[in-house]
Amino acid sequence: MNPAVVSKALLALAAAALLPSCAGPSCWEGGIPLRSGGEAEAQAHAAAEVRAATNVTVYRGLAHPQNEKALFQRQLKTVPHFYSHGFNFFSKPADVPAATVQKVLHLYTEPGSHQALSTKDLCHYHPDYAFVWKTGTQEHVLQICYGCHEWRYFCERGALCTDINEPAYFDKLTKWLPKSTAKE
Repeated sequence: MNPAVVSKALLALAAAALLPSCAGPSCWEGGIPLRSGGEAEAQAHAAAEVRAATNVTVYRGLAHPQNEKALFQRQLKTVPHFYSHGFNFFSKPADVPAATVQKVLHLYTEPGSHQALSTKDLCHYHPDYAFVWKTGTQEHVLQICYGCHEWRYFCERGALCTDINEPAYFDKLTKWLPKSTAKE
């Protein structure tokens, strides 16, 4: 066997073992609390809006456009879907009990469930869920990405992107709201 080929293969294996990958449960590398002077205040403002949420509809994201390219392309052609804040979601609402919706929204309002957004090079953020509601004419969207352990909240002022801390993610969120399967 060619020594150069073996050397390249070993280097690739070592890199794969050391680099974070979304092929596993997550590529999240968070851990930094929200910083005062902007992040914490923005999350508190968003939390107040989320506390007032009523008539929330939950949608699941289509297949991952990078990790499941063929399925994603097929879904774009064959399933009813809509586009919101950069991503496609099934038009049919997810069957999530109202009590679970309220638990997830309450978790979002807890400052301790947030951490500063970390840089994720390999994840390709893709929301598993979107919680959508209106206040008057203003639409609110809370996206949750399980691969990145990330919350993204959208309203008329813009977007607030934070990481979900480990206890909120592992001990609560993933138990209440299972990872979605976009295999429709």
